[in-house]
Formats: sequence, structure tokens, C-alpha cells
Amino acid sequence: MLQTALKNNRGLTLVEVTISLVVLLLVMLALMQTALLSIDSNMLNVLRDNAVNIAEEQMKEARSTAFDSVTSSAAAPVLRNIRNISDFSYSAATAVTNINIDTKQIVVTVSWDWKQRTAANGDPYTHTISSILSRS
Repeated sequence: MLQTALKNNRGLTLVEVTISLVVLLLVMLALMQTALLSIDSNMLNVLRDNAVNIAEEQMKEARSTAFDSVTSSAAAPVLRNIRNISDFSYSAATAVTNINIDTKQIVVTVSWDWKQRTAANGDPYTHTISSILSRS
């Protein structure tokens, strides 16, 4: 009597499972790296937005001062609470230049450090705005 052996082809071998797990691991690592990059980029945008607000406040203060009283100020720390970082430090400086007897240029520069900037020159991040003030 002739017996027929049935092959069971419904399962996966250990090699197939291992290869699929390695591929899944690589995909997950790529997704994690993307998520970390987007979180860092988002935080940098939040910090830049706060720097813009600080610069606008400093400029508004300088422009509301009497023309003869507007003077330069050295870099002073400005502390802000941002997300889960308390007292994040910005540095704000105001430079006033006399263009002529009736006109002054005001330049406000806000700078901040974030994650040991990797630029070649190593300078901090900065945001600068300028305005012209005329004697009324």
C-alpha cells in the first residue's frame, strides 16, 4: 500500500521570521529618527518665535522713549518659560546709531543657545530687527 506524505507549508521558518524582524527594526529606527528630528525642529521654531516676541517688545519700548533719551543698551538676559523649560535665557541688546541730527537707527538683536549649535562658526542663534526713529 502506497502512503502519501502531506507537507505542511502553512508556517514560517525561523530564518523568515528573523529577516522580517530585522526589516521591521530598521523601519522603526528610521521612524524614530524622523520623530526626533521633527521634535527638535519644532522646538527651534518655538524658541525663534519667542525671540521675535522679545525683539518686538524691546523695539516697542525703544520707540516709545523720547527721541533724545533713546540710547544703546548692552546685552541683558531675558528669561522665559517655554514648554517644559523654565527660565530659558535669551540675550537682548539694543544699538542706537545717529544717522543725522533728526534721525536715529535702532537695531535690536536677540540671541540664544540651543543644543550646542553645530554650525561651523559655533555662533548662537540670533534674530535682529531694525527701525528708524525720527524727531517729531
